Amino acid sequence: MKPAMKPAMKPAMKGRSVASRGLRAVVAGIAAALALPAVIAAPAAPSAASMLDGRVVRVTDGDSLWLEPLGGAAPVQLRLVGIDAPEICQAWGAQARAALAEWVLGQQVRVHTVGRDTHGRTLGTVYLDARNINLLMVQEGHAWSSRFKYDRGPYVAAERMARALGRGLNQGGGAIEPREFRRQHGPCSSAAAVPDAAATATAPAPARASVPAPAVARPSPVVRNCDGRTRCAQMTSCEEATWFLRHCPGVQMDGDRDGVPCERQWCSP
Repeated sequence: MKPAMKPAMKPAMKGRSVASRGLRAVVAGIAAALALPAVIAAPAAPSAASMLDGRVVRVTDGDSLWLEPLGGAAPVQLRLVGIDAPEICQAWGAQARAALAEWVLGQQVRVHTVGRDTHGRTLGTVYLDARNINLLMVQEGHAWSSRFKYDRGPYVAAERMARALGRGLNQGGGAIEPREFRRQHGPCSSAAAVPDAAATATAPAPARASVPAPAVARPSPVVRNCDGRTRCAQMTSCEEATWFLRHCPGVQMDGDRDGVPCERQWCSP
Protein backbone atom coordinates (compact mmCIF):
# COMPACT_ATOMS: atom_id res chain seq x y z
CA MET A 1 0.00 0.00 0.00
CA LYS A 2 1.45 3.36 -1.05
CA PRO A 3 1.89 6.06 1.58
CA ALA A 4 -0.80 8.72 1.48
CA MET A 5 1.66 11.63 1.73
CA LYS A 6 3.95 10.66 -1.19
CA PRO A 7 1.78 12.09 -4.04
CA ALA A 8 1.43 15.36 -2.10
CA MET A 9 5.24 15.86 -1.84
CA LYS A 10 5.93 16.04 -5.60
CA PRO A 11 4.33 19.47 -6.20
CA ALA A 12 6.18 20.86 -3.18
CA MET A 13 9.55 19.63 -4.47
CA LYS A 14 8.79 21.00 -7.90
CA GLY A 15 8.01 24.40 -6.37
CA ARG A 16 11.30 24.39 -4.50
CA SER A 17 13.21 23.62 -7.71
CA VAL A 18 11.55 26.53 -9.54
CA ALA A 19 12.26 28.87 -6.64
CA SER A 20 15.89 27.74 -6.55
CA ARG A 21 16.34 28.45 -10.25
CA GLY A 22 14.74 31.85 -9.81
CA LEU A 23 17.06 32.70 -6.92
CA ARG A 24 20.14 31.70 -8.95
CA ALA A 25 18.98 33.95 -11.81
CA VAL A 26 18.55 36.90 -9.42
CA VAL A 27 22.04 36.36 -7.91
CA ALA A 28 23.59 36.18 -11.40
CA GLY A 29 21.83 39.39 -12.39
CA ILE A 30 23.09 41.22 -9.32
CA ALA A 31 26.67 40.00 -9.95
CA ALA A 32 26.53 41.22 -13.55
CA ALA A 33 25.22 44.61 -12.43
CA LEU A 34 28.02 44.97 -9.87
CA ALA A 35 30.67 44.07 -12.46
CA LEU A 36 29.37 46.55 -15.05
CA PRO A 37 30.66 49.78 -13.38
CA ALA A 38 34.12 48.24 -13.06
CA VAL A 39 34.14 47.52 -16.78
CA ILE A 40 32.96 51.04 -17.61
CA ALA A 41 35.44 52.70 -15.23
CA ALA A 42 38.48 50.74 -16.42
CA PRO A 43 40.92 53.16 -18.14
CA ALA A 44 41.63 52.46 -21.76
CA ALA A 45 45.22 51.65 -22.65
CA PRO A 46 46.98 54.16 -24.95
CA SER A 47 46.22 53.30 -28.53
CA ALA A 48 48.91 52.90 -31.14
CA ALA A 49 47.62 56.09 -32.80
CA SER A 50 48.52 58.12 -29.66
CA MET A 51 52.18 57.02 -29.70
CA LEU A 52 54.72 58.86 -31.83
CA ASP A 53 58.32 57.70 -32.33
CA GLY A 54 60.96 59.97 -33.81
CA ARG A 55 64.22 61.87 -33.46
CA VAL A 56 64.49 65.28 -31.82
CA VAL A 57 65.97 67.68 -34.39
CA ARG A 58 65.54 70.99 -32.60
CA VAL A 59 64.92 72.33 -29.09
CA THR A 60 63.15 75.68 -29.05
CA ASP A 61 62.99 76.28 -25.29
CA GLY A 62 62.56 74.35 -22.06
CA ASP A 63 59.17 72.90 -22.95
CA SER A 64 58.97 72.75 -26.76
CA LEU A 65 60.89 71.01 -29.51
CA TRP A 66 60.72 69.66 -33.06
CA LEU A 67 60.45 65.92 -33.70
CA GLU A 68 61.19 64.15 -36.98
CA PRO A 69 58.92 61.07 -37.00
CA LEU A 70 60.37 57.72 -38.02
CA GLY A 71 59.57 56.93 -41.63
CA GLY A 72 60.45 60.32 -43.05
CA ALA A 73 57.26 62.25 -42.28
CA ALA A 74 57.37 66.04 -41.89
CA PRO A 75 58.79 67.33 -38.57
CA VAL A 76 56.26 67.85 -35.78
CA GLN A 77 56.30 70.80 -33.41
CA LEU A 78 55.82 69.38 -29.92
CA ARG A 79 54.87 71.04 -26.64
CA LEU A 80 55.71 69.05 -23.50
CA VAL A 81 52.38 68.69 -21.72
CA GLY A 82 51.98 69.21 -17.97
CA ILE A 83 55.01 71.49 -17.51
CA ASP A 84 55.80 75.18 -17.99
CA ALA A 85 59.45 76.21 -18.47
CA PRO A 86 60.75 79.80 -18.19
CA GLU A 87 60.48 82.05 -21.22
CA ILE A 88 63.73 82.00 -23.19
CA CYS A 89 64.41 85.66 -22.33
CA GLN A 90 63.68 85.43 -18.61
CA ALA A 91 65.94 84.20 -15.84
CA TRP A 92 66.83 80.50 -16.26
CA GLY A 93 65.21 80.31 -19.71
CA ALA A 94 68.51 79.59 -21.46
CA GLN A 95 69.51 77.01 -18.86
CA ALA A 96 66.18 75.20 -19.18
CA ARG A 97 66.56 74.97 -22.95
CA ALA A 98 70.16 73.77 -22.61
CA ALA A 99 69.10 71.04 -20.16
CA LEU A 100 66.35 69.75 -22.45
CA ALA A 101 68.72 69.83 -25.44
CA GLU A 102 71.37 67.92 -23.52
CA TRP A 103 68.91 65.12 -22.75
CA VAL A 104 67.01 64.71 -26.02
CA LEU A 105 68.58 66.59 -28.95
CA GLY A 106 69.51 64.06 -31.63
CA GLN A 107 67.99 61.22 -29.59
CA GLN A 108 65.22 58.85 -30.67
CA VAL A 109 62.29 59.27 -28.28
CA ARG A 110 58.73 58.04 -27.89
CA VAL A 111 55.91 60.53 -27.32
CA HIS A 112 52.49 59.81 -25.83
CA THR A 113 50.38 62.46 -27.56
CA VAL A 114 47.16 63.86 -26.07
CA GLY A 115 46.01 66.41 -28.66
CA ARG A 116 46.96 69.93 -29.77
CA ASP A 117 47.18 73.33 -28.10
CA THR A 118 45.72 76.61 -29.34
CA HIS A 119 48.87 77.25 -31.41
CA GLY A 120 48.49 73.97 -33.30
CA ARG A 121 51.40 72.26 -31.54
CA THR A 122 51.15 68.59 -30.66
CA LEU A 123 50.89 68.04 -26.90
CA GLY A 124 52.63 65.04 -25.41
CA THR A 125 54.83 63.38 -22.83
CA VAL A 126 58.34 62.58 -24.04
CA TYR A 127 60.03 59.33 -23.04
CA LEU A 128 63.72 58.61 -23.53
CA ASP A 129 63.98 54.87 -22.92
CA ALA A 130 61.96 54.56 -19.68
CA ARG A 131 62.53 58.11 -18.45
CA ASN A 132 59.71 60.63 -18.43
CA ILE A 133 61.47 63.78 -19.67
CA ASN A 134 58.55 66.06 -18.73
CA LEU A 135 58.85 64.89 -15.13
CA LEU A 136 62.65 65.09 -15.21
CA MET A 137 62.53 68.77 -16.26
CA VAL A 138 60.47 69.56 -13.15
CA GLN A 139 62.53 67.34 -10.84
CA GLU A 140 65.75 69.11 -11.84
CA GLY A 141 64.25 72.57 -11.39
CA HIS A 142 64.02 73.58 -15.05
CA ALA A 143 60.23 73.92 -15.20
CA TRP A 144 57.08 74.24 -13.13
CA SER A 145 54.14 71.87 -13.03
CA SER A 146 51.45 73.45 -15.24
CA ARG A 147 48.63 75.35 -13.53
CA PHE A 148 45.00 75.08 -14.66
CA LYS A 149 42.89 77.35 -12.46
CA TYR A 150 42.80 75.51 -9.11
CA ASP A 151 44.66 72.46 -10.40
CA ARG A 152 48.40 72.67 -9.75
CA GLY A 153 49.26 70.18 -12.48
CA PRO A 154 50.50 66.59 -12.64
CA TYR A 155 54.03 67.21 -11.34
CA VAL A 156 53.36 69.42 -8.32
CA ALA A 157 55.04 66.98 -5.90
CA ALA A 158 58.23 67.01 -7.98
CA GLU A 159 58.08 70.81 -8.16
CA ARG A 160 57.84 71.13 -4.38
CA MET A 161 60.80 68.80 -3.93
CA ALA A 162 62.92 70.77 -6.43
CA ARG A 163 62.06 73.98 -4.59
CA ALA A 164 62.94 72.46 -1.22
CA LEU A 165 66.31 71.27 -2.57
CA GLY A 166 67.04 74.58 -4.34
CA ARG A 167 67.48 72.98 -7.74
CA GLY A 168 67.70 74.88 -11.01
CA LEU A 169 65.58 78.03 -11.15
CA ASN A 170 64.93 77.68 -7.40
CA GLN A 171 68.56 78.36 -6.49
CA GLY A 172 68.33 82.07 -5.81
CA GLY A 173 64.65 82.30 -4.93
CA GLY A 174 62.22 84.79 -6.38
CA ALA A 175 61.67 82.91 -9.66
CA ILE A 176 58.37 83.83 -11.29
CA GLU A 177 56.24 81.64 -13.54
CA PRO A 178 56.16 82.42 -17.28
CA ARG A 179 52.54 83.58 -17.18
CA GLU A 180 53.35 86.22 -14.56
CA PHE A 181 56.55 87.18 -16.42
CA ARG A 182 54.59 87.85 -19.62
CA ARG A 183 52.04 89.87 -17.68
CA GLN A 184 54.77 92.09 -16.22
CA HIS A 185 57.15 92.36 -19.20
CA GLY A 186 55.27 91.20 -22.28
CA PRO A 187 56.52 88.50 -24.66
CA CYS A 188 60.20 88.02 -25.38
CA SER A 189 61.62 90.19 -28.15
CA SER A 190 62.42 88.46 -31.41
CA ALA A 191 66.15 88.98 -30.86
CA ALA A 192 66.12 87.30 -27.46
CA ALA A 193 63.92 84.44 -28.62
CA VAL A 194 66.23 83.25 -31.42
CA PRO A 195 67.47 79.72 -30.49
CA ASP A 196 71.21 79.35 -30.02
CA ALA A 197 73.39 77.25 -32.30
CA ALA A 198 73.64 74.35 -29.83
CA ALA A 199 69.87 73.93 -29.74
CA THR A 200 69.39 74.05 -33.51
CA ALA A 201 72.52 72.37 -34.86
CA THR A 202 70.56 69.64 -36.62
CA ALA A 203 67.50 71.68 -37.59
CA PRO A 204 66.65 71.71 -41.31
CA ALA A 205 67.54 74.92 -43.13
CA PRO A 206 64.56 77.17 -43.91
CA ALA A 207 63.36 77.34 -47.50
CA ARG A 208 64.46 80.33 -49.57
CA ALA A 209 61.88 82.94 -50.47
CA SER A 210 60.86 83.01 -54.12
CA VAL A 211 60.62 86.81 -54.15
CA PRO A 212 64.04 88.50 -54.42
CA ALA A 213 65.08 90.76 -51.56
CA PRO A 214 65.27 94.52 -52.19
CA ALA A 215 68.62 95.96 -53.19
CA VAL A 216 68.96 97.90 -49.92
CA ALA A 217 67.62 96.32 -46.76
CA ARG A 218 67.62 98.45 -43.63
CA PRO A 219 67.34 96.54 -40.38
CA SER A 220 64.46 97.54 -38.19
CA PRO A 221 65.49 99.06 -34.85
CA VAL A 222 65.66 96.61 -31.94
CA VAL A 223 63.40 97.60 -29.08
CA ARG A 224 64.95 96.61 -25.76
CA ASN A 225 63.63 96.68 -22.24
CA CYS A 226 64.77 95.53 -18.83
CA ASP A 227 62.96 92.19 -18.81
CA GLY A 228 64.62 90.55 -15.81
CA ARG A 229 67.66 89.02 -17.49
CA THR A 230 70.87 89.60 -15.53
CA ARG A 231 73.47 87.04 -16.73
CA CYS A 232 75.65 86.49 -19.77
CA ALA A 233 74.06 83.12 -20.56
CA GLN A 234 70.79 84.96 -21.19
CA MET A 235 72.26 87.38 -23.73
CA THR A 236 72.47 86.93 -27.50
CA SER A 237 75.22 89.43 -28.42
CA CYS A 238 77.81 91.82 -27.03
CA GLU A 239 75.63 94.76 -28.05
CA GLU A 240 72.70 93.40 -26.07
CA ALA A 241 74.85 92.66 -23.01
CA THR A 242 76.30 96.18 -23.10
CA TRP A 243 72.82 97.71 -23.30
CA PHE A 244 71.63 95.70 -20.27
CA LEU A 245 74.74 96.64 -18.29
CA ARG A 246 74.18 100.35 -18.92
CA HIS A 247 70.43 100.52 -18.47
CA CYS A 248 69.17 97.75 -16.18
CA PRO A 249 69.52 97.21 -12.41
CA GLY A 250 70.93 94.09 -10.80
CA VAL A 251 72.95 93.01 -13.84
CA GLN A 252 75.75 90.52 -13.06
CA MET A 253 77.84 90.60 -16.24
CA ASP A 254 80.90 92.71 -15.38
CA GLY A 255 82.87 90.90 -12.70
CA ASP A 256 86.04 93.04 -13.07
CA ARG A 257 84.01 96.28 -13.27
CA ASP A 258 85.82 97.57 -16.34
CA GLY A 259 82.62 98.51 -18.14
CA VAL A 260 82.85 95.62 -20.63
CA PRO A 261 80.32 92.84 -19.97
CA CYS A 262 80.55 89.13 -20.78
CA GLU A 263 84.20 89.25 -21.92
CA ARG A 264 84.49 85.47 -22.12
CA GLN A 265 81.14 84.84 -23.84
CA TRP A 266 80.28 87.83 -26.06
CA CYS A 267 82.62 90.81 -25.74
CA SER A 268 86.02 89.12 -25.91
CA PRO A 269 88.84 91.41 -27.13
